[in-house]
Amino acid sequence: MSHSEANPDKRQLTLIDCLGIGINGIVGSGIFLLPAVLYRKAGSQAPWAWFVAGGLCCLVALVFAEAAGRTDRSGGPYRYACDAFGPYVGFAVGWVTLISVLLGYSAVARGFGTTAAQICHDMFGVQLGNAGVVALSCLVVVVLSIVNIIGVRSSARTSDIISAVKLLSLFGFILVGLCFVKFDRMSGQPAVPSAGETTGILAAAFAGLFATTGFEFIPVPAGEAKNPQRTVPLAMVISVFLTTVLYALVQLVATGLHPSLGSTETPLADSVAQFAGSRGRELMNVAGLISMFGFCAGSALVGPRYLESFSEDRFVPAVFAQRPAKLDSPVWSVVLLSLLVMLFLMLGLEFKQLADISNVAVVVQYIATCVAVILMRRRGPAPAKAFVNPLGPLVPLLALFGCAVFLLGVATSPDGVLALKWAAILIAAGLLLGSVFRKMKLSAQ
Repeated sequence: MSHSEANPDKRQLTLIDCLGIGINGIVGSGIFLLPAVLYRKAGSQAPWAWFVAGGLCCLVALVFAEAAGRTDRSGGPYRYACDAFGPYVGFAVGWVTLISVLLGYSAVARGFGTTAAQICHDMFGVQLGNAGVVALSCLVVVVLSIVNIIGVRSSARTSDIISAVKLLSLFGFILVGLCFVKFDRMSGQPAVPSAGETTGILAAAFAGLFATTGFEFIPVPAGEAKNPQRTVPLAMVISVFLTTVLYALVQLVATGLHPSLGSTETPLADSVAQFAGSRGRELMNVAGLISMFGFCAGSALVGPRYLESFSEDRFVPAVFAQRPAKLDSPVWSVVLLSLLVMLFLMLGLEFKQLADISNVAVVVQYIATCVAVILMRRRGPAPAKAFVNPLGPLVPLLALFGCAVFLLGVATSPDGVLALKWAAILIAAGLLLGSVFRKMKLSAQ
């Protein structure tokens, strides 16, 4: 049992803090880049694709909400899988989830460095090469590791502030942009796919799903939340619903602003430039930079908690669960995760491949949690005040169906097949490494 879970006085995360973690996990770089992709696939019907993707995530969030109500311990999907399937399968789920966090953190940190270098060029005329981009990317990892080592409370405050800034920037884009949209562009526009792209609302929803995941970050530090059986489920459902509506509105406004939305690589910044010129583009790029920083902050908070949970269950060395009294954070877990991220950054990254593998891993943990809830229901009732989905197994089964459709869609593309193979390799490696170390620890007792 972790230090925070052993001492109720150490529960410091409020509902607002948990919402901040969820919003930072969901709203990253995707909403600043994906509106162009969705427009190419679905034209002016693209806003509906966000509701399809968000609808699936809402179903999964409801399942997670019920699972979260059955435990007050940290670990999130890892903990649910352990409770339902036993420690070894649980570790496999937790392992692949940790890898998805690590890869996503690395990729977005690289995006942060690239965007920061672009801003330096646009606003100050300073040209930074690849070494400068890597240095900026590593700098944000170092800063966030220091914030997390200081303690969960300072990390949560950082998450809260960044969440507020990124939401205000997107709401500002919607409110100001509505004053300049061409309403005839907001309906009746056909899809304009690039070579090899599939079209339709479902195809666009598959692309948009990558930007609507991340709420699963919320239950990972549940052992440090106040009243977690109420706080964690509420934060998950609210964050998914809020961001889904926000994304659809952003897509609608961008469609009405940009005459050729599908052809730009920075759709929101270029949409702002339609009425605010180059200065508006620069400000929107800064907002994107803040959003990326927020995603990194959420990953930096959540990733070490997986390592800590693995250590508590004797899958990794005990040092990763140690929390110095004056710092109240899993220091060595924070340090290891940060070093691994910086190693990826120094070796170089292919963002798309990392994102594909990461998102397949996310869907794997969604499927595991849906099945886990069904099994946990059969084993006994939920605690008195815990949330339970109505209509029996309907919600978990609908969520499972949606996840299966997503994986089927992924499997139809060569990149998706590669991502599925790598995800399978990671799960197998997790089972092997975790079982070997745990058996060594148990035999040594």
